[in-house]
Amino acid sequence: MVSRILASTITPLYRRGGSRIMFEYAIRTTAASGVAYRRHMSSERNVVQSPFGSVNIPEQNVTEYIFEGYEKYADKPAVTCGASKRSYTYGVTYEMVKRMARGLLSQKGCAMGKNDVLGLLLPNIPEFVPALHGGLLAGLSVTFANPLYTAEEVCRQFENAGVSAIVTLPMLLPVTEMFKSKVKHYKGTICIGGKHDLDKNIYGFEQFLKENHRSELPKIDCHKTAILPYSSGTTGLPKGVELSHFNLVANLAQGSHPAISKYYQPEYLDKKETILTIPPYFHIYGLNAILHSVLKSKNHIVSIP
Repeated sequence: MVSRILASTITPLYRRGGSRIMFEYAIRTTAASGVAYRRHMSSERNVVQSPFGSVNIPEQNVTEYIFEGYEKYADKPAVTCGASKRSYTYGVTYEMVKRMARGLLSQKGCAMGKNDVLGLLLPNIPEFVPALHGGLLAGLSVTFANPLYTAEEVCRQFENAGVSAIVTLPMLLPVTEMFKSKVKHYKGTICIGGKHDLDKNIYGFEQFLKENHRSELPKIDCHKTAILPYSSGTTGLPKGVELSHFNLVANLAQGSHPAISKYYQPEYLDKKETILTIPPYFHIYGLNAILHSVLKSKNHIVSIP
């Protein structure tokens, strides 16, 4: 019995196998007995090698990776507010990170656990760094929203992410109060520039850090979800993206190659600059490619709220 091809109905079925993409084509044929399919397999290499060679990606959490070696620059400026001139050195910034982490975990603080999610509702201010990395060093996942979002947009994202505590500013407290009314197990609001109001489960950021909470910081799995940035919603409502500590560290390691960043060339290792940033930290580019890259290279970042 002889078959003949009726049409070139070729359907590629992609199967990833190791370093190869396998292309499996189903060619529709016909015979007296009806329609049949013949499968034809082909493969091609789909690996692109960097001209800069391989990059070592350490198994570290992103906070340790960024602040590694900070002691040498402990008295040098790390983050500054371009509007108020409020500024913190590397030594003070990392101390704030550790105090924030302990406060988030402490039973006298927010009593958060390893599966909890911290939400940041902040513009580009210096305190974004201890707020974010305090959460990460505590072993939490962190999400952040545009502070210009409507209350409904913030609540939708934070509900979707499973947020149980928020760091924000006094002017945005009404938004956190709305969110708090929608969730069952809310653990507290930390207000930068505000004061303690424990009846409302609100902690003033400065006092929160000064209380010197005692709690043991966990060992962090670098493959655990670190941050949950949300898309802009171009094809619908915003969607969360899970990025692990390893994802963030890998991206920073790539950007730290001397052929890409001048700050890792020998003549720049001890030469530090002041760098102005415009993109928001609640955007992944503003966060990892700018804020984290500047902190990793121990330069001085100035932001505009």
